[in-house]
Amino acid sequence: MRKITLPKKPHKGLRIFCKVCRINTTKCKHYGSLVYRAIIKVPGSGGCVRTKMLTATSYNEAVKEIIDYRRELEYNNFETVETKSDDGNDYNVIGAIVKYNQYLSGESDYAHLKKNISDEYRDELIRYCKAFAKNLKTTRNIERMRIKDVSKKDVSNFYSYAKTIYHPTTFNKCLNGLKGFFNYLIKIEDLKIKNPFELFVPEQLPDKNIQTLSRDEFEAILNAVDSFDKTRIYKPPIGVSINRNMYHPWIKDGFKLCLLVGCRREEIVDLKWSDIFVAESGVKFFLLENLKVNRIKKGKKAKMKHIPINADLEQLLVELGMDEKKNSNDFILFPERGNTSKKIIMDRLSKSFTHYKNGAGISKDISQKNLRKTYITWVNQVMGNQTGLITSQSNQVIDKYYLDPKVLTAIEKGALEIKVFGSATDQKEAQKGGTK
Repeated sequence: MRKITLPKKPHKGLRIFCKVCRINTTKCKHYGSLVYRAIIKVPGSGGCVRTKMLTATSYNEAVKEIIDYRRELEYNNFETVETKSDDGNDYNVIGAIVKYNQYLSGESDYAHLKKNISDEYRDELIRYCKAFAKNLKTTRNIERMRIKDVSKKDVSNFYSYAKTIYHPTTFNKCLNGLKGFFNYLIKIEDLKIKNPFELFVPEQLPDKNIQTLSRDEFEAILNAVDSFDKTRIYKPPIGVSINRNMYHPWIKDGFKLCLLVGCRREEIVDLKWSDIFVAESGVKFFLLENLKVNRIKKGKKAKMKHIPINADLEQLLVELGMDEKKNSNDFILFPERGNTSKKIIMDRLSKSFTHYKNGAGISKDISQKNLRKTYITWVNQVMGNQTGLITSQSNQVIDKYYLDPKVLTAIEKGALEIKVFGSATDQKEAQKGGTK
């Protein structure tokens, strides 16, 4: 059987495809399985293409057929019309990641498919996709490779590689993230493939042990900010080492706010002086939107969070200028941030905490998140089963302009009695009983 061929400079978009190897090739010897294939880029789509197996058996016939196919696509505004194609929708690896990023950003063409997730979570999912693409690049040409052509061998290679660079928790999140990426391509983009990440053996996670900080450990971290190296050498999985600055003039205030307010990073970074309210009893508290729940509810506002300002927190706020700035819309943390994004500030809080925790010689497996866990542990010492009223993890009726008496009582009690790290006696009792 005569092998079909292409000239050195073939017509734009015309390729030879092997139905056995499932790749575009001019070197395959499966002569009976080679066909001409049209690959037409969709303008402004970031890598999206339309493909069709051609019936032509000669180059000149194939050129005529791809010209007709292109005209058909242009006439139909590049909507998928190739019902005779056995290949479905199609993207190269890079184009597939671009489409997924658009989808996660809420840029879907269909109202019922618009996603509502945080930029941080979207960046995390895309970071896993890029890590997979970089690993593919070591053995494949990802600019030409179709996402449909990802094999079990490719998944196996990445699986082994990911185990060497990720903690078990992150490893499992990464593999599940890639499973979600391919589910999107299959269910939303209608790719005719099986999910190569559908089945994998997750890493065994260590037993969960909630870790909190002691007063001495927290003070050691604050001292390390002044005495330990202010830079860290970061070695990415691929690329050259980077010398990163870990010190920022506001970083200690950030750690203290995380501990004494007990909110998530994004809520700490968003704190403004105008978020402080005063009850009729004179008790001060923060009144905050529950950003995480609002995202989950997709725009439907959740109940506001009420964070009591106890003596320790009020003292910190006075040091930061509360008397002069109260009621202003200035940010409490790093008010001179200018164009520095919230995400960058959040990242600096997390990475700097880990850097200075290590600098303080603390071997515990803790991160910036454990400041919130420490806060909730000590709140629970005072509030017991009413802790949820402070942390906004209950379904109590709370309204911005009306405080449920039960909630007000809880806030007043919290403002008067909550003391992170407690007294010396409290700390000993907490150590005996473990964290809650």
